[in-house]
Amino acid sequence: MFGNTEEYDRDRNGFLERCHSEYGDVFSFDARTIVVSSPDQVHALLTRTNKDFLAENSPLAGRVDTERMAADAELWTTTRRAGWQGLHRRVAQAHAERLREVFFKTVGDGEMDVLATMTDFFGRATADFCLSADAEGVPETLAENVAAIDPLSRDSLQLPPWWPSRRVRRFARSRKRLLALMSDIVRRRRQAGDPSAQDLLSVLLASGDRELSDLQIERFLRGIMLAALGVPATAFTWIVYELTTRPDVLARLEAEAASAGDVPVVEELPYTEAFVKEVLRLWPPTWLIGRTVRRETELDGWRLKTGDQVLFSLYRLHRDPRWWSDPDRLVPERWLEPHVAPVRHTYLPFGAGPRVCVGTQLGMMQLTLATFWLVSYMDLARPQETAIVPDFSGLLVPRDLRVRSRRKAARQSA
Repeated sequence: MFGNTEEYDRDRNGFLERCHSEYGDVFSFDARTIVVSSPDQVHALLTRTNKDFLAENSPLAGRVDTERMAADAELWTTTRRAGWQGLHRRVAQAHAERLREVFFKTVGDGEMDVLATMTDFFGRATADFCLSADAEGVPETLAENVAAIDPLSRDSLQLPPWWPSRRVRRFARSRKRLLALMSDIVRRRRQAGDPSAQDLLSVLLASGDRELSDLQIERFLRGIMLAALGVPATAFTWIVYELTTRPDVLARLEAEAASAGDVPVVEELPYTEAFVKEVLRLWPPTWLIGRTVRRETELDGWRLKTGDQVLFSLYRLHRDPRWWSDPDRLVPERWLEPHVAPVRHTYLPFGAGPRVCVGTQLGMMQLTLATFWLVSYMDLARPQETAIVPDFSGLLVPRDLRVRSRRKAARQSA
């Protein structure tokens, strides 16, 4: 009755790896789902999104209405076009100045659950970038929404929205609260008409193409903040893990940080940026990506019907020995050699095509600066040197990672 689902849920990555080894770059998961693995297949899937494929990310089951999904995608694209402007240097630098304060309010001395701490930090950081002074209460409401989504995303069998389940009701309530909060903030900001705020909301309200509706802005901001909460928090948890296991890498990061100012631009931290890129290669938080077929089409010879699903594992793509040398080892230097560029379409931590992550630049800036501040000002140690087990049930996270952090007596000087 459930096909491969039970075996897949026992070991998601292991199941996909075994199937790829046995069946090759394309195999059928069930009657309506295929899995692809080659860079060209993945690239075609992503670049044809919004045309032949649609990005659907609801944690609940429901009738596949591809035309509604297409209309939603068009609204998202329109809003996103205006939102790109929100990542220009003036807004980004104003956010970077505030980000340092947020970091040191969140990360202090003592033992910490790394994922929980970083979820708190990136929730506050993203709310600041999107809403600046109007972010009061948003990080907590965001965290509540993410916590409600998590148990639903860990189960391959999706529940319909009418299902009499505590988990479904919790998700519906948290989503409603977040949208209501966003609606109130957008309405108040539009009425105030304050052009001085240096954040994403001000850019969206001042869009020159055509006025975006409040509903478009609310949904766009919610989507941005949800994506920018769990994903960078998970990525930074892996960064902390690698910092506590690779003293050679940590020493080089500290040496680079010693000659930088308090809020450097990313270009001043080439090794730190390379380290972040390499962590995203080894441990991509969104390790499994899917698309829904919008209309009958073909992908690398496979006939697909409307409503079918196509999946690919970013984790497997990033570690495929056909495309990467020493694929399972952290090697930041591979990003510092201009002649050792990765094979095309084999490195996609932020996706590609029309639905490439709108926060790519923002995410890299936040991760790079947070790494810089961490190695500059904090000493880290694992209280127990136990093996960390990757958890593939939702986002790819290091299960139960805890560290002790202690403020350095004095920041290193050049």
